Amino acid sequence: MPKRALPVFFISHGAPTHAVADSAAARFWARIPEMLDAPVRCVLVVSAHWEARALTLAGRTASPRIQHDFYGFPETLYRLSWPLPDGRETGEWLKARLVEILEDVQEDPSRLLDHGVWVPLMRAWPKMPYPVFQLSLVAGWRGEDYLRLGAHLGALREEGVLLVGSGGIVHNLAELDRRHSLAEPAHWAQAFVQAVEVALASRDTEALLDPWALPHGRRAHPTREHYWPLLVALGAAEGPMVAWFRAWEMGTLAMHAFRDFRLSSKSMHADTPPWHDCCA
Repeated sequence: MPKRALPVFFISHGAPTHAVADSAAARFWARIPEMLDAPVRCVLVVSAHWEARALTLAGRTASPRIQHDFYGFPETLYRLSWPLPDGRETGEWLKARLVEILEDVQEDPSRLLDHGVWVPLMRAWPKMPYPVFQLSLVAGWRGEDYLRLGAHLGALREEGVLLVGSGGIVHNLAELDRRHSLAEPAHWAQAFVQAVEVALASRDTEALLDPWALPHGRRAHPTREHYWPLLVALGAAEGPMVAWFRAWEMGTLAMHAFRDFRLSSKSMHADTPPWHDCCA
């Protein structure tokens, strides 16, 4: 019998306040453990908040720690901690597998896990039972590179590695309506997200390689680092991806989450999302 592969997720992680807020996104993240139908050995996250000169792994230490890599938020967020399991033994295995798959992978033992990693995962697992690792973005890489990276990483899904891309499906902080958290979503942001959803559902990888080629793409992503983790997830998914959660904040911040689309092994009917929210 073939091994059951873990799902692959792309999560829009939003602001670090979701670490403590009772938001729709946080409630969705808390349900992620229920969506896993295979044993987990570790979690590997590609976050928008770490770009290195070469592909680099972090987390293979005895006491992995988080960093509070944000400014201007309530003091309580800077006091948050998240105890993590020893990452040395599993990290040694993971590093060896990554070298087999990717050939050249560097390590940064001093790198702390950024909020793109820990904010959503802490809501999913307040007491994390699995080692957590982070893989960097790479300076100068483009869409084709990240899609290829995901395709290589996809093999790990059958070996107990939960793959998560953490970024933002729309990321234009300059146009947030900070006075109205439940503001109506901007038409241009909705148009961009709709184009992404259609392309993901049909696995139109060519259309997705560059967000700036999509409708309102430069406005949705003035810089592209929050988009690249989506392509890693898409590459690992092999097939289509669908929105498992939808929510909007401050008019332009889409908190949507996507995962691979598959048939249920029990019912042979298509998996369906647990719910969709229109606002946070």
